[in-house]
Amino acid sequence: MARITKSWGTAALAVVALALSSCANSGNGADTSAGGDEITVAVAGLPTSYDLDGSWGASNENYTVWSKTHAGLLKYADTEQNGVNVQDFTEFEGMLADTDEPYTVSEDGQTYTFNLREDVVSQAGNPFTAEDVYWSIDRKLNVSGGRLPQIADYFYSADQMEVIDEHTIAFHLDGVSNEDVFLPMLTGHNGFIFDKTELLEHATEDDPWAVEWAAQNSGWGYGPYVVDSITDDQQLILKSNADYVLGEPAIKTVTQQVVPDSGTRAQLLSAGDVDVAEGLSPNDLSAIEDDPNVQIPTVENTIEFLVLALVQNKEPFDDKLVRQAFNYAIPYEEIIEQVYQGYANPSSGWFTPTMGVPDLSTEPAYVSDINQAKALLAEAGKPSVDVTLSVPNNAPDVVDTALLIASHASDAGFNVQVDQLSSADFATGRAEQTLESLISPSRVQIQVPAFVNNFFLPADPSNSGAFEPTEEWDSLMKQAIDAGPSTSEEAAPYWQQVSDFINDDASHLPILYRQPNQAYSRSLDGMSYRFDNTVDYSVLTLVDE
Repeated sequence: MARITKSWGTAALAVVALALSSCANSGNGADTSAGGDEITVAVAGLPTSYDLDGSWGASNENYTVWSKTHAGLLKYADTEQNGVNVQDFTEFEGMLADTDEPYTVSEDGQTYTFNLREDVVSQAGNPFTAEDVYWSIDRKLNVSGGRLPQIADYFYSADQMEVIDEHTIAFHLDGVSNEDVFLPMLTGHNGFIFDKTELLEHATEDDPWAVEWAAQNSGWGYGPYVVDSITDDQQLILKSNADYVLGEPAIKTVTQQVVPDSGTRAQLLSAGDVDVAEGLSPNDLSAIEDDPNVQIPTVENTIEFLVLALVQNKEPFDDKLVRQAFNYAIPYEEIIEQVYQGYANPSSGWFTPTMGVPDLSTEPAYVSDINQAKALLAEAGKPSVDVTLSVPNNAPDVVDTALLIASHASDAGFNVQVDQLSSADFATGRAEQTLESLISPSRVQIQVPAFVNNFFLPADPSNSGAFEPTEEWDSLMKQAIDAGPSTSEEAAPYWQQVSDFINDDASHLPILYRQPNQAYSRSLDGMSYRFDNTVDYSVLTLVDE
């Protein structure tokens, strides 16, 4: 088992270059001397924890190691789009659950009984049973920093689980949810299942869930890869799991090499020294997009976005007319073309086609219209408005977006000061709701309208506290939920009304959706776009020469 060391500094570029030269071979980075089943990936950094429950840290590096070393009861069905494997967030297939009939649902829709696979062992070699499922969910509900309490309105107690036999477990929803949220909750990071036997071997009286050990040690999941070794600040090596439930991956070894600079990662890919480059800036994607040796995934609908929060309980955004005016004063197309080099799409609001709501409008929530912005400010009796727009200074695209907004919005009468905060100060200001307005990058991993509304709007004030629910909003939400699954024709009109209400409120909205930020060598097949925007190494294959 690999162990994460405690120092997480930046590797020197000279060391990186030396390491890469030892990994690369003639032309495409794949280790043909070992049978052509190894790849090298340029990444910005290494994970800080192997345990998403006990030491949550929302970074691409953590997302990647979690997704590659763990598995859940279910997975989203795959479909192909523009040569990219994308996930259908409305279709569920068995993973640790049986592939033919993963679950059954009671007549009242309140009990889901999962049929578990009987041929599964963990990375530690222990047989998989219903007790692992029960214990894993119980752990999520009890560990500080765990993921399930975040959506406890839908699933709140281990008492809702019933172990029927060694390979059957039932979930009783007790009237708090339906498959709109319940099934997606078990499909992404929230629902990863762990090897109870292995973790209990490392539990202590003070740490009954083995949180401290799991954060720094791997090998207790069911995912496609195990962490073979880690060199502090330099590289992490993943080895394929021969017992993976979906079959051992074609790529047997993945070497993640730390290359801190996005431009350097792109150059290494273009030169054939690595097979995949992750976390590339829009400018660096644009610089290599015409390279015949490089392929860049693009999809029709993405789940990552920049969100603008205009906090209602602070001037000047306590006036809806001012909020609407500011949204009209944003130069959307210029941001997409100049900051994101075309690797972004206009936003229709919180609900996107990936959620499967029938006939949902895809028209932009707002378009740039300086005259309309001026008119709304005049109607509000505020022809000139001072605004402090806060952004994290470690996100260049967000800073550039804010500066472009400030320049453009001045024509409408907004005097915008862009306040570039450290990531720590920005996070504190957002959590404590001291900021007047802010832009931050985010993503929706559970593609369900009810979850999006509850998580990003009123239920989690750390997301900014910009939106203040009203009786009308509560009524619209209830009607939409009571109408049935959000993918049904009956519920769709109600969700459109909810979307229209949020757009009109203009306090908390995605202003654009970002395309994937990875690039691949053309020596690989199997580009992917996942719920967490990580590269799925398990579906990659090497192209036959």
